[in-house]
Amino acid sequence: MGEVHDRVDEDPDVRPFRTDVDKYYTIVSEGRRGPSQRLRLWMWNADFRVVASYRFDRATRQYHAEHRIKGLPARVFAAFWHRRVMNIHHADIDPRAQIGPGLLLMHHTGVFIGPAVIGDNCVLHHNVTIGQRVASGNQGVPRLGNDVWIGPGATITGDVTIGDGATISAGSVVSRDVPARALVAGNPGRVIASDYDNSAMLNYRVRRAPAPTAAAPEPEPAPAPAAEQAQAQGPDPAHVDRALAEYARLRDPSGDRHLEAVKAAIFLEDVFHVVLREEQIDPDLLGTAEGMRAVLARAGGSA
Repeated sequence: MGEVHDRVDEDPDVRPFRTDVDKYYTIVSEGRRGPSQRLRLWMWNADFRVVASYRFDRATRQYHAEHRIKGLPARVFAAFWHRRVMNIHHADIDPRAQIGPGLLLMHHTGVFIGPAVIGDNCVLHHNVTIGQRVASGNQGVPRLGNDVWIGPGATITGDVTIGDGATISAGSVVSRDVPARALVAGNPGRVIASDYDNSAMLNYRVRRAPAPTAAAPEPEPAPAPAAEQAQAQGPDPAHVDRALAEYARLRDPSGDRHLEAVKAAIFLEDVFHVVLREEQIDPDLLGTAEGMRAVLARAGGSA
C-alpha cells in the first residue's frame, strides 16, 4: 500500500466506472497511464474485467429500460459477458447490487455479491460472500457504508448494516451490525477494536465535493418615509394646476398684495411641501417678510 490518495469529485455517482478506472491505475499501475499500463489493465487484468462487466451490465439495464428496442443488443451482450465472467473467473456480482464508485477487487476468484448495497471506496479480496441469509426466513441483504475493507474469505449475510470505515478481517463471518470504524474478526464476527483507521489499507478514496451553499437572500430595503415617497413621486398634476390658478388669482393687482401673498405662501406650503423643502425654505418663515421674499422670488414675484 503506501500513501492515501484522496480524489474529490462533485458527483461521482454519474460515472462510477470512471472512478474505478482511476483507482486501478493509481494502485495497480502506480498512477502511470502509458500504452503498456493501459494494455495490461484492459486486456489482462481479470480483477478489473469483473468490475467492468458489472458496471456495463448496470448501464445497459438502465438504457434498455429507457429504449426497449435500441438497448436490446447491448443488453444481450452484457448478459453474455456476465455469464462468461462467472464461468471463467468464478466471480459473480449481481447487477441488482448498488455499489458506489471506487470499487476494487484485489483478487476476484470466488467473489459473490448479491443484491446488496455497498458504499464508496470498497475493497474486496478473494472468496468474499455478501448476500442473503436464508436461514430462519431472513431474506434481507447487507448494507455496507463507505470506505469498508473486507479481507479474504469473509462472509457477510443477512439484513445487517456495516458502518463507514469498518474493517472485516480475513475469515470473519458477520451476521450482525458493525459500528463505524470498527475492526471485526472471528466466527462469529466480533468487534476487537474501535476507531480503527483503515485508510492505509484502502489506499485510494473518492470524496464528494461539498454542495455549494445557497447565497443568503439580500435584505429588502426598509420602506422609505412617507415624506421621501412623496418627494420621489412629485406633486399631483391636478393639484399643481389648481395651485397655479389660485396663485394667479391671489396675485391680482387690485387686492392687498402683502396679505394675498401670505395666503399664497401658506397655500403653496400645503400643496408644494416637497418643492419648498427642496428649495430649503423654512416653513416658520413663510409668515415673515424674509420668507415672503424667498417664496415670491422662487415664484417669479417680489415682496
